[in-house]
Amino acid sequence: MDNEQIKQNMSNKNQWTRILYMVLFAIILYLSMMVVWLVVLVQLLFALITGKPHQDIADFAADLSQYVYRIVAFLTYTSEYRPFPFSDWKSGGSLRDVTRNDSDVN
Repeated sequence: MDNEQIKQNMSNKNQWTRILYMVLFAIILYLSMMVVWLVVLVQLLFALITGKPHQDIADFAADLSQYVYRIVAFLTYTSEYRPFPFSDWKSGGSLRDVTRNDSDVN
């Protein structure tokens, strides 16, 4: 790779836009992981008290885990798909579909 190509890559607006999204999603991921731990603790308490986890919280946890997966896929360049709030909370289909999304960063 020559210097001209590097210079062109460094001045690519799409790359810098993606970097800004990546910073935003890194912050969202950090906050989401706090919510994950809260869900873990609440489910643990429900399981200790009632003998089973709370189904509504389990459903939310399933959605949250898919959301975290989509963020990680975007951050690791596995996907160009930008998760919520730039798309629907449950969009993207199954977890396998996330890496096959052809949406553009623009």
